[in-house]
Order: sequence, then C-alpha cells, then structure tokens
Amino acid sequence: MDALDAQALLALDQVDAFHFRSVRNLDNGRGAIFGGQPIAQALAAAQRTVAGWPAHHVSGQYLRAGAPGMPVDYHVEAVRDGRRYASRRVLATQAGKPIFDMLCAFHDLEQGPHHQYAERPASPPPDSLEATAHFVRRNAHRLPPGMAEFYTQPFPVELRPIDPEAVFLESLTTPERDFWLRMPSAAAMADPIGHQALLAFLSDYWMAGTVGAMHVRPGDAERVATVTLNHSVWYHAPVRADAWLMHQTDSPWAGNGRGLARGLIYDEAGRLLASTAQEISIRPM
Repeated sequence: MDALDAQALLALDQVDAFHFRSVRNLDNGRGAIFGGQPIAQALAAAQRTVAGWPAHHVSGQYLRAGAPGMPVDYHVEAVRDGRRYASRRVLATQAGKPIFDMLCAFHDLEQGPHHQYAERPASPPPDSLEATAHFVRRNAHRLPPGMAEFYTQPFPVELRPIDPEAVFLESLTTPERDFWLRMPSAAAMADPIGHQALLAFLSDYWMAGTVGAMHVRPGDAERVATVTLNHSVWYHAPVRADAWLMHQTDSPWAGNGRGLARGLIYDEAGRLLASTAQEISIRPM
C-alpha cells in the first residue's frame, strides 16, 4: 500500500472553481482505492467551495471500484447556499466514468438546545492496548498469511481493538465491535475543517467488518466478498483526527446479500463527536 499521510490525502489539485483532482491514491490491499479516500476527498473538495462553514452531514454512494493507478476527478455542484445551511453534490470520476457520488451539507453554527443521550463504553484507554500491527506480528503463526501481511503494511490509520483475540482469532457472539483509532500524521494539520474530512476517512476503516464478524471466522474472511455500497457521517462536535477516537459499531441487520453497520464516534473524554452508518454487500465468493 502507498500510505498517504493526512496532508497528501487532502492535497487536491484545483482544475477550476468546482473541479478538483487527486493524482495519488491509497490502495486498499485488494487492487482498489480504499473506500475512505473518496468520501474524505469529496468532502475536502466541497469544503473549498463553502465559506468556512463546518459540515454537519455527508452521505456517499459507491458506484464502482476505483483504480489506484489513475487520477480521480471531483466535480462539485453548488446545490444550495442559504443563510445558515449550504448543500453540495460531489461526483468522483475516473476516465470519465463515475465511481462515487456524494451529497454533503454545511451549517453556520448557532445557539440551540443540547443533550447527549449516549455514553462511551467502558474500556481500557488506548495507550494501554496493543497496536494491531504488533499483535499481528506476535501472532502471525496463528493467522492466515494474507492477514498477517495486510496488517503489517504501512497504513495511515493506527488501530487498537478492545479485544484483539476475539477480533482476529474467534467469531464474535454478537455483531458488535469497539475499537480505538487515529491518524497520527494529522497532528501537523491545524485547520479544523480538514480534520472533518479526515474523520470521514477514518470512519470507513473497519466498519464493514462488523456486519460479518458474527458469521465469518477471521481465517475464512477471504471466502466472503464484502463491498461498501454507501456510507454516511453526521458531525456533532469539532474533532481532531490525530487524537484517539473510539468507534463503537454494531450491525442490527444482515440478509439478502446485504448488511447494515452503524456507529458512534467518541473522544477519550466521552464526548459524542459523530454518528455513522454503512450499508454493504456481503456474499460468498
């Protein structure tokens, strides 16, 4: 994998006022662009057409797999510019063919009622947990060769599952997974708007696997085709992508070759920063 850092991920070339291009892509290890990249870059492109307002919602549809060796063009459409809210549509294409389509909305923040009726699950702090790459190296003899190779390659996201033994070596008894993650290279980025795009990137990582975790043992994962169909993020508070974030995920339903995952993203202090949802295709190879 070509491990893009935070700055490179969001460094889009501006072709014209509403047309942006990425010339470097992050391979997902299976010959396609990592799914978090188009949603992050589409949001970054849209952000550059809005006057500094933060995003409050993004929802993207994956149309076809992106090829890592080709540039991606992001075409932004200004759907609406209101007094407090703005909406954008972003279509990502390669060689003229659409690969990703996204709607996103922005809000000029204002005063209003507040509540948080959700609590971060009790768990060990991330610094006390073993890094995934270390766990995989230490247990390589117990894991499929392809899995050990995948998780020891460079990747911009640092991941720490709460219970790596259960995740990597057992089938889960319920379709639920909690894990800490962060993007260390984002520490060099000061712009809070950019961190929203990076959170979109982070939120895609490991989410789809929650759907199949109860049905497929990790060693049999290569026998199942899992493809993301759509992905949504709702932003609730400012975020730092370089700080440790807990993604609490579950899957309330799977059937008919599809499944739904949903998530809540918290910081270490327990603040709810974002909510997520993802629909996937999941079927035997």
